[in-house]
Amino acid sequence: MPLIRGQEAKETPTQYPANPKLWNMVTTQAKTRFAKYPSPAAAHWVHAKYVQLGGKFVDSKKQIDPRFRDYAKEKMDKQEEDRKKAVTKPVGKGLIIGEHFRK
Repeated sequence: MPLIRGQEAKETPTQYPANPKLWNMVTTQAKTRFAKYPSPAAAHWVHAKYVQLGGKFVDSKKQIDPRFRDYAKEKMDKQEEDRKKAVTKPVGKGLIIGEHFRK
């Protein structure tokens, strides 16, 4: 662990928002409110606003209530991931030297 002013830094457990729909709504508001996002000020504002609106944090993604899952965002993230995979092409295996865009 790195030392901070002579004290050892403690590792904090990762916590996830229990209501992803509310979290995504607040982060979208922060992106329009702050010129630079992400920033420490924006992150603090998002956390404070989320808690103010009744948001809680849980220790694992398995503890998230399925009623609060943001299925639209999950679908968009999956489509984005699939699009990135589709762009990636195999390089080096089964290709003739100099013909990189054959397939």
